[in-house]
This record gives sequence, structure tokens and C-alpha cells, in this order.
Amino acid sequence: GEAGWRSADFPGNDGGLPMIDALFDLLGTFYQSGNFEQAEWIARSILLAIPDDIVSLQFLGLLYHRTRRRAQAVQVFAATAAGDAPASAVPPGLGDSSLQASAQCRRAASSRGSTLAGAWYDLGRLLLRLGHRQQAVEALQAAVAAQPDLHKARRAMAQITRNSGRQEAPAPEVGTDGS
Repeated sequence: GEAGWRSADFPGNDGGLPMIDALFDLLGTFYQSGNFEQAEWIARSILLAIPDDIVSLQFLGLLYHRTRRRAQAVQVFAATAAGDAPASAVPPGLGDSSLQASAQCRRAASSRGSTLAGAWYDLGRLLLRLGHRQQAVEALQAAVAAQPDLHKARRAMAQITRNSGRQEAPAPEVGTDGS
């Protein structure tokens, strides 16, 4: 069964969320290696600890898509698109603790050197294909923040910018270009 993790369950945790960085790093490592089952378990574990976290929910949607559970993926992305303002817009010290925790998740998942750069890129392409343009741009920006030399993410953002205001060509299927 699934174990529910709370940040206070970890030794040495002072009530903050220092383990979030490690969990997102592990999620990225499993994703990169193609171990989607373990990556999904990590994403679900983060959601158990921080139920309002849109980042791990989006990665869960990506994992559903990659494991051919497309209907579940579409449901997840529809729910995240209908959500409130992104947690990253909440300044530290303001808002409720769940929004601050979700903002911590976004920072952890997109910090420079994050193992999730490739997953952010795949997520951005998938969101664009599903018509979630703004979320796609945010995912691609996170990919570049995590790995500044990820040229394919920069090219995808430039293409979105060029296509703004006119009909966009669908992005290629995630995982079909060898990325």
C-alpha cells in the first residue's frame, strides 16, 4: 500500500519542508530512468503530504499520459487548469500554509540543476498539445530554469511566442522524438 508522508515524519525536520527537494529529485531520477511506476509513487506521496500541490499533480498527469492512461491525464490537467492562481504567486509569509508548501514544491522542482528538467519539457509539450498554452509556457520556463542549456525547451518557447495570435500546430507526441 501507499505510505502517507508528512514533512514532520522525517528525522531532523524542523516542521519546514526540506525533504521536498529530495522527493522531487527522486521523482526526476525515476522519470529520467523510465521508472514511471516509482515516479508515480513519489508524486502521489508528495500529494498526500501537500494535497494542494499543483506541481506534483501535473507530474502525475504526465506520468498517466506516459503510461497510456490518457483519460486520467486529461482529467488531471483539466483540474489543474481550473485551479486558483499558481502558488508561485504567493509571497513568502503570506497566504495559507498549503499555498506556501505548494510554492516550495515549485521552487524545489524547478531549481537550477533539478533532475526534472526533462520532465518539465515533456510536460510543457503535452500541455501545449492539450491546449493549455499558459501552463505549457510555465512548464517550459521551469525546464529552462532547471537546465539553462536545455535548448529544445528554449526553441519550444520561441515557437509558442511566434505562434501567438494564430492557430498553433500541435506539438509532437511526448516521448516520440528521443527526448
